[in-house]
Amino acid sequence: MIAASGPPANVTALQMVRNQAHSQFQDEDDEHPDDSSASEDEDEEAEENNGAEKKGDVHDTFVAKEAARMANCAGYCVLLSLIAVGVSLAVIAYFFVSGQEDDDFKQEYDVVKVEVFDGIERNTAATYQQLQTLAHLFPSRSDANIENSPLVTVVDYESFAMSTRSVTQAACLVYSPWMLTDAERDIFGMYSQEHLGSWLTQSYAMHPELAGQTPPTDIRPYVWHYIEDKLVEKDPGPGPYAAAYQVSPPPTQADLINFNMASAGIYLQAANNSMSTDIAILSEPAEMAALFGSSFMPAEGQEEVPHSLAVVPVPASLSPGTVNGDAPASETVSGHLSAAIPWTSLLTNILQEHQTGITVVVDSCNGAEVHTYRINGKDADYIGAGDLHDGDYDPMGYSNYFYGFVDRTALEGLFYCKHEIIVYPSNEYEDHFVSVAANTYAVTIAAVAFFAIILFLGYDMIVRRQQSLVLGEAERSQVSTHSTHSNNLLNFMSKGEHKTVEAARPIAELFPEATVMFADIAGFTAWSSIREPQHVFMLLESIFQSFDGIAKSFGVFKVETVGDCYVACCGVPEPNEDHATVMAQFARECLRKFHLVVQDLELKLGPDTSDLAMRFGLNSGPVTAGVLRGERARFQLFGDTVNTAARMESTGARNRIHISEQTADLLKAHGRETWIKAREDAVQAKGKGTLKTFWLEEEAAPPRLWQENDDQHLGNASAPGPLAVNEDDGIDLGDHSTGSGYGEGMEEFHRLTAGTRLPPMEQAPGGPVLDRRTQRLVDWNTELLMQLLKQVVARRFAVSGRRTQPDALWEMAQNVGEGHMPVEEVVEIIQLPDFDERAIRQVDPDTVILSPEVAAQCRSYVGRLASMYRDNPFHNFEHASHVTMSVSKLLSRIVAPEINKDLLGEGAIQEMILHDHTYGITSDPLTQFSVVLSALIHDVDHRGVPNFLLVKEDESLAKKYISKSVAEQNSVDLAWKTLMLNEYGELRSCIFSDLTELRRFRALLINSVIATDIFDKEQGTMRKNRWAKAFSDEYKTTDRKDQHRRATIVIEHLIQASDVAHTMQHWHVYTKWNERLFQEMFESYLTGRSEKDPSAGWYQGELGFFDNYIIPLAKKLKNCGVFGVASDEYLNYAVENRREWADKGEEIVARMINKYGPNEGQFEDEMQQKLEI
Repeated sequence: MIAASGPPANVTALQMVRNQAHSQFQDEDDEHPDDSSASEDEDEEAEENNGAEKKGDVHDTFVAKEAARMANCAGYCVLLSLIAVGVSLAVIAYFFVSGQEDDDFKQEYDVVKVEVFDGIERNTAATYQQLQTLAHLFPSRSDANIENSPLVTVVDYESFAMSTRSVTQAACLVYSPWMLTDAERDIFGMYSQEHLGSWLTQSYAMHPELAGQTPPTDIRPYVWHYIEDKLVEKDPGPGPYAAAYQVSPPPTQADLINFNMASAGIYLQAANNSMSTDIAILSEPAEMAALFGSSFMPAEGQEEVPHSLAVVPVPASLSPGTVNGDAPASETVSGHLSAAIPWTSLLTNILQEHQTGITVVVDSCNGAEVHTYRINGKDADYIGAGDLHDGDYDPMGYSNYFYGFVDRTALEGLFYCKHEIIVYPSNEYEDHFVSVAANTYAVTIAAVAFFAIILFLGYDMIVRRQQSLVLGEAERSQVSTHSTHSNNLLNFMSKGEHKTVEAARPIAELFPEATVMFADIAGFTAWSSIREPQHVFMLLESIFQSFDGIAKSFGVFKVETVGDCYVACCGVPEPNEDHATVMAQFARECLRKFHLVVQDLELKLGPDTSDLAMRFGLNSGPVTAGVLRGERARFQLFGDTVNTAARMESTGARNRIHISEQTADLLKAHGRETWIKAREDAVQAKGKGTLKTFWLEEEAAPPRLWQENDDQHLGNASAPGPLAVNEDDGIDLGDHSTGSGYGEGMEEFHRLTAGTRLPPMEQAPGGPVLDRRTQRLVDWNTELLMQLLKQVVARRFAVSGRRTQPDALWEMAQNVGEGHMPVEEVVEIIQLPDFDERAIRQVDPDTVILSPEVAAQCRSYVGRLASMYRDNPFHNFEHASHVTMSVSKLLSRIVAPEINKDLLGEGAIQEMILHDHTYGITSDPLTQFSVVLSALIHDVDHRGVPNFLLVKEDESLAKKYISKSVAEQNSVDLAWKTLMLNEYGELRSCIFSDLTELRRFRALLINSVIATDIFDKEQGTMRKNRWAKAFSDEYKTTDRKDQHRRATIVIEHLIQASDVAHTMQHWHVYTKWNERLFQEMFESYLTGRSEKDPSAGWYQGELGFFDNYIIPLAKKLKNCGVFGVASDEYLNYAVENRREWADKGEEIVARMINKYGPNEGQFEDEMQQKLEI
């Protein structure tokens, strides 16, 4: 066998060199046949060389044969190696895949066993929250004092209890008043007889299966208990007494009502523990019938699922204004809510659907009760009593202790039952990881090895045959070379001599015919100053990538982009005789595409994005082009043609294509006269003098996204009111089933807002309609709030396992703050959630899908807010959206401290440090949602005058809010009562799902909105003191209370900065909003609402505002240390705007007076004199 390495290199190369040398120098000998200079010595030397050449040929042949033999041996070795490698790889693959499957099984099980414990804790927390919410229903319905607080009946108890049982899967919910004396016991016996029918009849009506049945009437009129042999007698005492009163589901027999549950030891222990810890504790598993009577006996032949008793204290009253809501304000307990919780409910919705076969053994009270369960995906099944797990998996058992609703430290000194949870895998679970992959891989590798051997053998046969032909040819080729120059050639080749290559010349060329285009985004600098960097690049990439695609289709060469300027040319580097026409068509198409891109991006990038425009400049002529080499080599254009094209762009107009006379002449020469129109005014271009230029007319007008007067200030074109459908101009923001234009729930709206003065409402055909510009703002704000809501839902589920539930807190939310002014609810410290490692594992919020009802309600709510804004030049919905954008930007810029990342560690440690550094703001999406919503509502129904004038104009508002932060309090009340409308139930359930979230949401809303009243001296002084206290050395600790204090004051300053964000943004943004504020205040003066002329001190007032409020506020953003470079950006803009206002402010004020004054130009001469002086 011969090796598959081809012909021996030493044979073929040597033969080729000799043939070339022989041919070359033989020709030279033929040219000089009679050379007389050859001597006899040279002939002898030639003969010697020929002899040596022949000896070399013989040697070369021997070497070639030896090489072939060695290659043949190597071929055998390769063949044997292929066989050995194939077998080895197949065996290794089999054991590797098998081992990998085993590792996957163990690794996933390690994750799953922890997930089981985390899931139990999540489900337990969710169960407790539901029970606590239901327990708080009783004091919210009670109008009794603490002495007779047990005498409470919730008539519609079953409607709330059914929802709680649905979520917690509790088999039974019982409310038992807590009584300590015999007198209370006797009074309650009579009370229960009188009020039993009211709730029991309504409870039966809630259950279709009980239709036609009569509630039991043989209720014992006294509190009773069991004695021996299950005989019943009136409980003689002494107390305590816990009479089973309101029961869900309603009992069909009379053997539970008024039963003294405290006579059962398991209940009494649970009740005492709950009153000691203020929360519920799970008891040991017990039979339902032993506690709740024969109504809850399992069906015949059906094994009863173990239940544990959870007893939640019912407070005698709720304390208004409490933020955290974790515990009743009073230690007095009026009763208990008892729930029979099946253990299967605590084991559901923990794992994924494919994760089945996990065995859980629950050992309660040190072996007193042992039960086994099986988790199959999201479901859990009861296997039976005792430890029934597979003993083969004993080494993989994972156990931990579970104490119910509290940690172990809260139970010190109490007698309680601890539960040991032991998790095991099973054969079913392990089978998920066993597959045919190991056999498949082994067989596949063996087949591939066999195929490779066959290919090798075939290839080797071909090579052997070819090699034998080469060797035969080498043996027959004994060519002698008579020229002495052949050795010189071989010597030269062996030495490898090379010539030095000269350095390459520059790559450049003159193109005599080309057209260059410059395109710049008008308004980009001001627009980008209020956006996040990611949004700026999203805009530029979207626009320029679309231009790139158009350039490719037109054959236009893109040169570069510099900032927001796009440079392209035609005729370079490939000549094109029709370069001017092609570039004109390209510019037209780019302008059309630009409008489409910014319109599509406005929903993501925010208001005013579609207000951006493009300026195009074109010029034709000779261009020098080439590659400018260096570290970052790139293609460049040079010459006067390029400079003139840049001047065309800079002297052009928004959404117009400005072309030079040279380009216009070329278009005329190609029959495109109709495309161009001479510019009426002459252009003075820097370095060029006066130029005659032209406009390139568009084939069709660019798409107008809205029709409005540029001088018209944003607000609601129509008056506030319910929103209706208009197919041509409007978008439906609510249900308007009646002909009057009022949707379902508007009567409720007017009922809720009774006593709150609403802006007047004008009725348009089909109902008031938002103009197109306001609709775009509504769309953007809705999208922003929906993204934050997704984060709220994702974190809530990760931490507590709770999903969005029906609007169970509506009634409680309506009553929050009842009887209090919003300003009275302002607190120094708002308690944000503590760091929770489970939140790190939350699902990606972008994958959260909220229901269409939530999206529709969110958009409807934002639309209603927009309609409630008045048509003020400054305090309007556009300004609220501007403030909202600033809040969103600052929240997105919150950064972690500059600490060595190698020291931070991974995952939870990094998140915990970020949580502490930002005082918990970044960890709570509900906080972020609340602050953003506060920005959106903070000027709802603003009347266009400051508070000190508003209290004079509207005495009812002044009286209602005692002349304190009147506009702000009015905005809070209107927005809150609108949110409480019946039609926003799904939206509310996404925002808050329990009492704690509800109170935190309202506290953040009120603190943030009231903070925007910067002229209230009392509130201002309090905020200054809170800032000094929060960031003093004394309170710079890691204590939770101090962190929450800092978070509260930072949030207030965040929205304050956003409310005046225009002063800390680009100069054009500042002057735009400054003029609108001036117009608003000047109009109030001209109409007699204000006695003081604002123009008199406007210039100096702005300087003082910068010095005493804006710049110090920007410095506070920087000093709190959580906003990163955003704080530097705001401070730099504030300082720069202050400097520029000092230079140009007086001239600007004169122009505004001239624009908005009653007689045009009346102040012009006076102001000119001042400026000259």
